[in-house]
Amino acid sequence: MKKGYLLAIIVFLNLVPFWLQAQQLPLYSQYMFNTLEINPAYAGFKQAMQFTSIYRKQFNGIKGAPQTAMISGDMPIGDTRLGIGLKLVDDRFSIIHSLGAQGSMSYRIEGDNSNIAFGLQMGALNNKTDFSELNITSPGDPVFAQNLNTLTANFGTGIFFNTDKFYAGLSVPNLVRTHLRKTDVALSEYAVKQDAHMYLNAGYLITLNDNFILKPSFLLRGVKGIPLNYDINANVFYREAMSAGVSYRQGSALVGLLDFRLIPTLRLGYAYDYNLGRLNNFAKATHEIILRYHIPFDRDELMPSYLF
Repeated sequence: MKKGYLLAIIVFLNLVPFWLQAQQLPLYSQYMFNTLEINPAYAGFKQAMQFTSIYRKQFNGIKGAPQTAMISGDMPIGDTRLGIGLKLVDDRFSIIHSLGAQGSMSYRIEGDNSNIAFGLQMGALNNKTDFSELNITSPGDPVFAQNLNTLTANFGTGIFFNTDKFYAGLSVPNLVRTHLRKTDVALSEYAVKQDAHMYLNAGYLITLNDNFILKPSFLLRGVKGIPLNYDINANVFYREAMSAGVSYRQGSALVGLLDFRLIPTLRLGYAYDYNLGRLNNFAKATHEIILRYHIPFDRDELMPSYLF
């Protein structure tokens, strides 16, 4: 057996399954500006129609490294307590291509000084794996004999609580354990399954003075089969003009963040991930760009960008 074939087997059977367990759902550094992606209860939170688009390219320098494009929109429904949202995600990693769509609905209960919202979402994921892009010297190997193309449905739920200064959310975007690769008994050890993901996030606003607001936050991720993983973050907002921040992703990356107001309703953000793990020897950075556009229902009540 040639060395090239051995290398392909080792990389694919070790790296890809690890990736699918550790990051089966897209990962974002600017999660604090993209709450709908991790929690359907956030749909319609701001009294505006808001659109978010993100492009993320990971591990620059490695061919076939993950890249993700996402666009989402959400809004409240009139004077009701309901909110709706929709997101489309295109996620690529090496020979794997996933395209998903999810719709969300939330119900908000308003208190005197706080709100709590409950959300549900439903969506579908098309997952393709093209083994023909691999250089295989033994075409008869049953593991690589057939390309994969599966369409699966999933459901998710979440809860989101906030006051004027504090917010917290708990969500499970995909409740159902789905099979991305269906195999016969002989290949059962190569079956690929998408496990439920749990997210817990929270943040707090600290007014430093008339010009600056500090917003610390964290995100805790849980996926079956791997230890809990967390991000901790701090952003400083200068009025409505801009913000700058830093994040630490457990054992993985140090992230720098910048956000600018282009016009009152449009903001541009950028995140730079510096790899801290072994991949730093091969890929120095990850880049992520986000655009956020708000169409307020009342122009005189445009919510501050730092307000969750």
